[in-house]
Amino acid sequence: MCIAFPGRVVSVGPEGATVRTQGRERKASTLLYPDVRSGEWVIVSVGTIVQRLTDDEAAAISETLLAAAAAGATSA
Repeated sequence: MCIAFPGRVVSVGPEGATVRTQGRERKASTLLYPDVRSGEWVIVSVGTIVQRLTDDEAAAISETLLAAAAAGATSA
């Protein structure tokens, strides 16, 4: 299963962007957002940046994902 995740762009180059999420860095395509810049919050799905986020949106999504992970860990 593939899930989209929020992350912060840490660098952009000719090969795409590097996005950091939960302390991990991943490469992401900038095909849909070729003008993305370092410091922006984005959603990455299937290795491609598919949406820009505001700081507030990114925080809310991250909180929700962490809460869901915690709930899953306690129900196992």
